[in-house]
Amino acid sequence: MKWYEQRYVSHRDWILDQLEVLGLSEKEVIIVLLIDFLNEHQQEISLDLLHRKTGWSTAEVDQVISVLCARKYMEIRASSQGVRFLLDGLFETDTARDQRILDTPLFDVFETEFGRPLTQKEMQKISDWNRTADRRMILYALREASGYQKKNIGYVESVLNAWLQKGCTPEMIEEGRTG
Repeated sequence: MKWYEQRYVSHRDWILDQLEVLGLSEKEVIIVLLIDFLNEHQQEISLDLLHRKTGWSTAEVDQVISVLCARKYMEIRASSQGVRFLLDGLFETDTARDQRILDTPLFDVFETEFGRPLTQKEMQKISDWNRTADRRMILYALREASGYQKKNIGYVESVLNAWLQKGCTPEMIEEGRTG
């Protein structure tokens, strides 16, 4: 039995204690805590239920779920008994690694979005960004580039640099105030 499957382990306490290591956005934290709660109480989970509980649009919930799955923090399994949302990947994160190594999930998000493995040069660029920019800003720049079908590091970098030069914050981008 894995450590997080022990009866005495409080998943939500562990998640809240490890927030800075996990690098979750506010919305990701809410979805993860909600899914953990619903799993603990053996309630059936659906995008519609998450939409109703959070008050967010279905598209917003779907986006958060996609990011969590791309980062391998969550897995969705369908079976004859129904759909299960598993957070095992979140608990299998090695909490002893330092923040620089935590870039790996960010690499996974880029590889999933680009549909190919990253080059060493691209990984170095993303690692550099992660030390100088908010993780959410990097993901928003990736989303912006994808929206224009520009799935390359150069375009993501130009979007990110433009926002940073304007002094944009993740909250400004979430509110659509990129100027």
